[in-house]
Amino acid sequence: MDRRSFLASAAALAATGPAVPALTRTHAAFELPDPDGPHPIGTTVLHLVDGSRTDPWVSGNRPRELMAQLWYPTTARSGPRAPWVTAGEAGPVGRDLIETVTGTPRDLPGLAEVRTHGRLRAQRRPGCPVLVFSPGFGALRNSGSALVEHLAARGYLVVTLDHTHDGIAVEFPGGRIEPNTIVPLLQDPDTIAEVAARMVTVRAADIRFVLDRLGVRGRAGVFGHSLGGAAAAQAVRDDPRLVAGANLDGTFYGPVARTGLDEPFLLVGSDDADESWPAFEAKLRGWHRTVRVAGARHLTFHDSVLLRLSADAYGTIRPEDAIARTRRHLSGFFDRFLRG
Repeated sequence: MDRRSFLASAAALAATGPAVPALTRTHAAFELPDPDGPHPIGTTVLHLVDGSRTDPWVSGNRPRELMAQLWYPTTARSGPRAPWVTAGEAGPVGRDLIETVTGTPRDLPGLAEVRTHGRLRAQRRPGCPVLVFSPGFGALRNSGSALVEHLAARGYLVVTLDHTHDGIAVEFPGGRIEPNTIVPLLQDPDTIAEVAARMVTVRAADIRFVLDRLGVRGRAGVFGHSLGGAAAAQAVRDDPRLVAGANLDGTFYGPVARTGLDEPFLLVGSDDADESWPAFEAKLRGWHRTVRVAGARHLTFHDSVLLRLSADAYGTIRPEDAIARTRRHLSGFFDRFLRG
């Protein structure tokens, strides 16, 4: 298995990575870079229930529930700024990040204090082209906020998704936390690819459902990091409303890995070439481009690159430079194929 699709191999990184300095922050663990666009940003959190599907990752025939967040241009320049994660998610997310990088789970103070640039429940500008963001395995919907905010500030409505029981811990209204239930299914190396393909198809169905709930009729785009990049490709294959997609350093799984795509598709990756990419590139029949970001590693495309924890996990490129480059690639791509 290429474990970069599941953020990273904690054991491999622990064997070679430097020790992380003692973390005693009481302030925000990092600060997101300012969005590069003409509009202020608003954001709204949604709790959605798909009564037509049962959740495949838990027992009891429970309906599929999702937390989603809208990011969009607004005129509001004041009001409370949305947190990067909720207070209930901050602990599990921080421990997972540290374990991914060092192999040892421990707290990462200051995540609950990180604020995005999105003004909560600000009024949305109408008529925005729609994009969907799918995070990496274990990651939550706002793990790509540095990229999402940039696109919202440039006039896009971006929908970010928590894929329930795939994310490390997702908080629902009332403080209910739904944990990751998929990790135990990934312990057998012989079945990992099968489980990953199933995850991709579930995520693609999540994306279709959210587009339905938002009343999107056509010409939307989708992008994702790691497993979210594979889900983006699968969603483009499955849903004709999605006319362009992008994968940020993710291994391809699922039916789309066999069939390829006719639609425009962008691949942005790290120096460490993914073994699934050459075969997939050969099956891209429409416009496509592959970009390698020099000095990047798999987690470079996750907001936690701003923590500067480890070059082994995050690469040698300056976080600000990596974010700026990826922003340019994504906005240029979607401007071309959604805005002409």
